[in-house]
Amino acid sequence: MMLRRLINQNKHIAGLGSQHGNLSSTCRLFSSNKHDGKAMTSTDEDWEQADVKQSSIANYAIPQPASSAIPSSMLAAFNNMFDRGPNVGIEVITKKGFVLSNHIKVDQPLILLNGSPFLWNAPPRTAGFLPMKDWDIETFRIFELVSPRPELIMFGTGREFAPIPEHIRQYFFKLGIQVDQMNSKHAAATYNVLAEEGRRIAAALLPLDEN
Repeated sequence: MMLRRLINQNKHIAGLGSQHGNLSSTCRLFSSNKHDGKAMTSTDEDWEQADVKQSSIANYAIPQPASSAIPSSMLAAFNNMFDRGPNVGIEVITKKGFVLSNHIKVDQPLILLNGSPFLWNAPPRTAGFLPMKDWDIETFRIFELVSPRPELIMFGTGREFAPIPEHIRQYFFKLGIQVDQMNSKHAAATYNVLAEEGRRIAAALLPLDEN
C-alpha cells in the first residue's frame, strides 16, 4: 500500500500529460530509511551508500582491497607452493668421491635419497676385494623412515661390478624397494636420468677407488 501511495504521489509531482496514464521516464521511487527517518531517491549512488550503511549495521562491513602483492600468474604461485628445489644428482665421479650437481664435493661413499645427498659409512674394502658380505642393514635404516619410499635403489659398486649380498637385497624387497646394481659410473648416470624423469629412485654409490 505504501508503494502504491508513493507511485501516486510521483504521478502528481511529475505532472503526467499522457491520456493513457503512462508514467514519466523521470519518475523516481522513494525509499524510506528505517534508521534515520529520511527519504532518498533510488539513484545508483544512493543505493550504494544505503548498501554500505546496511552492511555496517548488520556487522557485515565490506572488506577493503588487500595491500599485499598478488602473483601475476596463479600457475606460478601454485608451483612455488610445492616446489622443493631441484634434485641433487652426480656431476662428476672422482677416484675418491663425487662432485654433486650443486657443486659440493664429497670424498666418501654417498646415498642419494628423495633428491638429497647423505654421507654413507660403508665398510672399507681391501685391494681386490669388496667385503659387501659384511654390510649391516643398520646402515640403511633411513629407508624405513622416509615417505614416500623410493621404488628403486641403484647400487654403485665402485669401479667394477659386484653383486649385492642376498640379505641386503631381501631387506629392500621387504620395504617394497627394487634393487639393481652396476659399477658406480653407470649407477650414477642411471640415477640422474630416472630422477630427471620424476621417478622415485635412490642410489648408494661407492667411489671408484675406495680404500
